[in-house]
Amino acid sequence: MTDRQAIARQLDQLWSQAQDLEKAGAVDAAIERYAQIVSVDAHHVPALLRLSRFTQFQGRYRQSRQYARDAADAVRLGQRTRLMSYVTQRLLEFSEELEVSSLILSTDWQDPDVVRQSPVLAQHLWLAGRYEDSLRFIDTLTPRIPPHPLMALTRANVLRYLGRMDEASAAYEHALQLAPDLPDTHWAIATHARAPTPGARVPRVRAAVGKSSPGSIEHAHLCFALFRELQDAGELDPAWDALRAGLDSMTRIIPKASDTTEEALDQSARIDWKISLNQRALQPLPSPIPIFVVGLPRTGTTLLERIVGNHGWVSSVGERNDFGAAVSEVADQFFTTLLQAQNPGTLVDIDHRAVGHLYLQRLRRHASATAFALDKNPQNLFNIPLILRALPQARILILKRAPMDAAFSNLKELFQGGAYAYSYDFSSLAAHVRAAYRWADAWAARAPQSIRIVQYEELVAAPEPVTASLLEFIGLPPAPGLTDMRGNTSPVATASSAQVRRPINTEAIEAWRRYEAPLQPLLQLMGSAS
Repeated sequence: MTDRQAIARQLDQLWSQAQDLEKAGAVDAAIERYAQIVSVDAHHVPALLRLSRFTQFQGRYRQSRQYARDAADAVRLGQRTRLMSYVTQRLLEFSEELEVSSLILSTDWQDPDVVRQSPVLAQHLWLAGRYEDSLRFIDTLTPRIPPHPLMALTRANVLRYLGRMDEASAAYEHALQLAPDLPDTHWAIATHARAPTPGARVPRVRAAVGKSSPGSIEHAHLCFALFRELQDAGELDPAWDALRAGLDSMTRIIPKASDTTEEALDQSARIDWKISLNQRALQPLPSPIPIFVVGLPRTGTTLLERIVGNHGWVSSVGERNDFGAAVSEVADQFFTTLLQAQNPGTLVDIDHRAVGHLYLQRLRRHASATAFALDKNPQNLFNIPLILRALPQARILILKRAPMDAAFSNLKELFQGGAYAYSYDFSSLAAHVRAAYRWADAWAARAPQSIRIVQYEELVAAPEPVTASLLEFIGLPPAPGLTDMRGNTSPVATASSAQVRRPINTEAIEAWRRYEAPLQPLLQLMGSAS
C-alpha cells in the first residue's frame, strides 16, 4: 500500500467514525474526528464544512467563519470543486460576498464539477451582487448543460436587477417554458411587470396552483402570484381569496407564535447603552461616512435609497448584513439584530470602536471612493443603539408609512428564506408594526442629531423639499435631479426592483382600503399605532 493510499484509507475511516458519532448525537466526539481529518488533509472540504456548521451550533462565530473561509481556500488550492456550491452557500451565510465571487470567478469554468453545479453557482454569484459577472457566467455555461429552469430564472432575475426590464420579461417567459409550474417563476413574473392584457396570466397561474399542495411553500408562492395577477386585473374579491390562501400556507409552514418584538425591544430599551449625545462632535469623521436607511420592509426604504444614492457624493452598497457581521465578529457570537439577541445586555461592553472599524472596512469593499456610503438594510432599525455607539458620525434615516399601509404592504409580500415571519398573521403583524414604530419614535427623540424620521407620504407628495431637508441633515450639498428615478441606473436588489424605476407617485397611499372589509380585524388590532 502506498503512502497516498494509506492516507486515503485513514481519512475514510475517520470520516465514517465522525458520521456515526454525529448520528449518535455525540457532537463533541464528532468534531474531534473532523478536526483529525483536517489535521491530516487541510484541504478536506466536507470536514471543513461540517466543522463550520458544528461550531455555529456552539455559537463560535469566528471559528465557524474561519472554517468556511478555509473550505474556500481548499477549493482554490486543492482544486476540489466537487462541493463548491456548498462552500459558496456557506460563505453567503457569513455575508462573504467578495469571497463567493472571487471563488467562482477564479475557478476553471470548464471543470466538469463547475459545469454540473453551474445553475446554483450562477444564483450564488447573483446573490453576491455580481450581476454583470453572473450574466457572463450564465451565458458562458448555459450552452454546456441541458436546458435548466433555475439557470434561466437566475438570468431573468439578473436582467431585472440591472434594469433591463424587457429582456427580463422575455427571460422569465423562457424559464416558464422550461418548467411551466415552477412557483418561483410565476411569483417573479407577477412582481416584475403587469400582464400586457390584465388577467391574461391568471389561467396558467390557477392551473399551477391546482397542482400544488396547500400548506407547501410552492402553494404559497403560487397563491401570492395569483393575488398579484388578479389584483392587476381588478378582480379584488378573488384576489383576496388567493392572498388568504397564501397566508394560510405560510402560517402552516412557519408555526404561529406570538410576536416577541415588543418584549425584545422593551428589554433593549431598558438597557443603559452608555450613549453620549456629545460623542459625535468628539469623533473624527470616518471615511466613508455611513448613512443608514432603515424601517419596516416595503415602506419606501428603497425609494429613499435611490433618491439619496443619486447624489454624486454618495455610494449605495444595497441591502447588506455588514453591521451584524461586524458585531458578530467582535462579540464572537452569531448576531443579526437586537430582536434576535438572547441576551442583548452582553453587547453593552463589547468593543464598539472595533465594531465600527470592522464595519467601515466591509463598507469600503463595496462603496466607491465617495464621502458617504448608504446602507439600506431595513433590519438595522433594530440595531440603532449599537450603531450610535459604534459609528457616532453616522446618519440614520427611518422610513415610516401610515400604519395600515405599512402593515398591508408587509402582508401581501412573500419574503424569501422565511424572513419577516411575523407578516403572515394579523396579530403578530399588528404587534410588530406597533412596537417598531414606538421604538423608532423613541430613538428619534433621544438622538435627534443622528436620527431623522422620514414620512413616506410626505416624501412622495413633496419629494424636492423633503429631499433638500434630508441633504442638509446628512451634511450633503444641494444637488439637482435627485428625485428623477430614471437618473439612477444602478442595480436594485430588493422586492422593489421594478417599482422604484418608475417616477415617484402616490399610488400606494391607502392601498389597503381596496380590501377594507377583510382587513377590519387587522385595523382593530393596529389600534392607535402611528
